[in-house]
Amino acid sequence: MTKNYSIHTKLIILFVVTFFLVCVLFIVLLKIEGNTYNEEESLKQENLIKNLLISYENTSGVEIGAYLGNSGFNAVQNPNLVKAIRNNGQSLFKAGGELCTLSSLKYHSNLYFDVQCKDFDGLYEENTSDRVYNLLLIGFFSFSLLVVFMYFSVLKSLEPLKKLRRQVAEVANWEQPDFLDYQEDEVGKIAFEFQKAFKKNQELIQSRQLFLRTIMHELKTPIGKGRIISEMIKEDRQKERLIAIFLRMDSLINEFAKIENLFSKNYNLHFKPSRFSTILEEAKEHLMIDDFNKVVKVDIRYDALINVDMEIFSVILKNLIDNALKYSNNGTCELFCCKECFTIKNPGKPLAEPIEHYLEAFTREKHNQVKGMGLGLYIVSEVCKLHNFDLIYFYDDGKHCFKIFFGDKEK
Repeated sequence: MTKNYSIHTKLIILFVVTFFLVCVLFIVLLKIEGNTYNEEESLKQENLIKNLLISYENTSGVEIGAYLGNSGFNAVQNPNLVKAIRNNGQSLFKAGGELCTLSSLKYHSNLYFDVQCKDFDGLYEENTSDRVYNLLLIGFFSFSLLVVFMYFSVLKSLEPLKKLRRQVAEVANWEQPDFLDYQEDEVGKIAFEFQKAFKKNQELIQSRQLFLRTIMHELKTPIGKGRIISEMIKEDRQKERLIAIFLRMDSLINEFAKIENLFSKNYNLHFKPSRFSTILEEAKEHLMIDDFNKVVKVDIRYDALINVDMEIFSVILKNLIDNALKYSNNGTCELFCCKECFTIKNPGKPLAEPIEHYLEAFTREKHNQVKGMGLGLYIVSEVCKLHNFDLIYFYDDGKHCFKIFFGDKEK
C-alpha cells in the first residue's frame, strides 16, 4: 500500500533535498575553483621567483617588499603564523642562493610567498578579495537565505489550510464557523466557495425543517378533529378502533418529528438502562398488530439490560420487525435475544444488491409491491451508529438475518 504524505511533509522533503543538492553543487564548484586558483597562483609565484632572482643583483630588499606589495601581496604580520607556515608548509617551488632564497609554500590549501634574503625577510600572501571563490561564497549564502525564506513563506501560506480544516471539522460537528480573514489566494478562494456551499446547505436544512414542521402541523389538525368525531360514535368497538387509529397516526407524527430532530442534531439522546422485554413492549404498541404473538415468534433467551434512548430505540426495533414482516414470504418473522445482541429473521429471497445499498435513504427493491419510503433500514443504521451499536446482516438458510450487537466490543 502506497503511503500518503502530507503537503507539509512533502515540502520539508523538497526543501531539504534542494538545499542538500545546492550545498553539494557549491562544494564541488568551490573545490574546482580552489584547485584552479592554486594551479594558477603556483605558476604565477614560480614565474615571480624567477624574475625576482634575475633582477635581485640590482634590487634592494626594500624594493622587493614594495614590488610584492604592488603585485597584490600582503605581508603576514603574525610571527607565530609565519613560523608555523615555514615549518609545516609544503614547498611547491624554491630557488635562490646564499644571499637570497625565494619559495612558494602551501599551507592549509592557501599559497604563500616566502622571502628570506640577507637584507630582507618576509612572508606574503596574495590579496584574494577579487577571487571567484568569494563570489561563490556570497552566492551560496544568498541562495541559502532565499531557500530558507521561501521555505518559511510557503509554510506560512499553508497555515490557512489548517484553519480551513478546523472549520470544516466544526461544520461536521454542526457548528457554524466564520469563514473570514482569508487572503485573495487559492486557499482563500476554496474557503469562499466552501462558505457558499455551507450557507446553501444551511438554507436547505432550514427549508426542509420548515416544510416538515408545516406538514406535521397540518396533519395534527385533521387527526385531532378525527379523534373528536370518533368519540361521538356510539358503537364501542368501532369507537375504540378509530381512537386507536388516530392515536397511532399522532404517535407516528411524533416519532417522525423525533427522528427528524435527531438527524438534524436538535435532539439529545437520553440514555438509560432498559430491559429488552420493556423495549419490545414499547415496540408492540407502535406496531399495533392484534395477532403479534402469532406472526412474530419471540425467544428471549436472556432479557438483556441495554443502555439506550427508550423512545428512539423502540422505534428502531419496531422498524426492524415491521420490515421483516413486510418482506417475509409467509408473513412471519423470528426474534431472538441473548446477552449481547438480538436478531430478527424472516424467510425471503436473497437481496439483489449488497446490504449497503439498502442502508441508504429512500432505497427500495425495484418492482417490489411492498409500500414504503425506503427509510426503515436507513433509520435503523443511523440510530445504531448514534448508540455505538453494530448492525450486522447475513443471509442464512433462506432467511434474512439482522443482528444488532450491543455488547462489549473489546472482548
